[in-house]
Amino acid sequence: MLGLKFEVIEDEREARGLWEQFSPHKTIDDEWDFRHIWTRDFNFPFHFIVGYERAKPVGLLPLTLNTAKGLGAKHLNMREPFLEFFGGIDIDDTKVWVLPGYTPAIPGFLRQIDMPAKLTYLQVPYKFDSYEAVYYLSRFELDLRHFHNIDIFFQGNLRGRSRHRLRNRLYKIEKSYAVEVREGTQGDIELLFKLNIERFGERSSFHMEQRRNAYRAFLNRFDTDLFSICLDGEVKAVSMGIVFNGTYTTLSIGYDIDVRDVSKYLIVMQLRRAMERGCTTFDAGKGDNGWKSHFNFKEIPQYNLTLNYHE
Repeated sequence: MLGLKFEVIEDEREARGLWEQFSPHKTIDDEWDFRHIWTRDFNFPFHFIVGYERAKPVGLLPLTLNTAKGLGAKHLNMREPFLEFFGGIDIDDTKVWVLPGYTPAIPGFLRQIDMPAKLTYLQVPYKFDSYEAVYYLSRFELDLRHFHNIDIFFQGNLRGRSRHRLRNRLYKIEKSYAVEVREGTQGDIELLFKLNIERFGERSSFHMEQRRNAYRAFLNRFDTDLFSICLDGEVKAVSMGIVFNGTYTTLSIGYDIDVRDVSKYLIVMQLRRAMERGCTTFDAGKGDNGWKSHFNFKEIPQYNLTLNYHE
């Protein structure tokens, strides 16, 4: 392998061309529109680092320059511009894309970063020179190929006492209320925002118009599963996910915190709908949230790498 030459691409059209060339297009995180929608309202400059051997592109590190705006800057406590992966903190399993045989060149891509950078939710804990990625959080997923229906999931993934308790709680909801699960409408996504804010207060990202715009855009762009749970004729919970390439990815939920166990009913309904759609993977997102490991979902570590920045 010869020494690579590197170039920073700032033109959006050229960046997208390279993206389409290197993206594996396996998960929703590999899709340009999905990543772009997350931060497009901020118009962050593109900073795609491409590596060439002779004139052949052999790798891509797709970054943008976060100008200290949005949820990413707030979440990472960044008050100055910094480089981040295209799509920001909402993207999982991030990595440097290289052609087969070029994995040893990955540190060379990272060395091209000469300003503060926060590379979040890495699939692999990169280590080079004096830098080393650290474990930050895990995401969780379930292989649905083992489960043809929710009863098989209950039997296979929940222990006896836990299974019995969950079944009882679901039964109690259905006994206490007239339950209707209905397909979501544009109005339901607005209710999702409202319920989420009521649950999390100031911590809810839906206080930001930019975040609400992103979810509205997903609804119009992708194969979304937006549904609501009505109890006695009143919507008490809303869920939104995306179905892509056999994976059901949960995006967000909102529910009435005063209705006991409606959140559990919502999660079970997500699983049921994913199975009914023939999905092979259920992506439950980042963070255990008190139930994912209990449901025996697979835990996948995610790592953060900080470059050229000292707090």
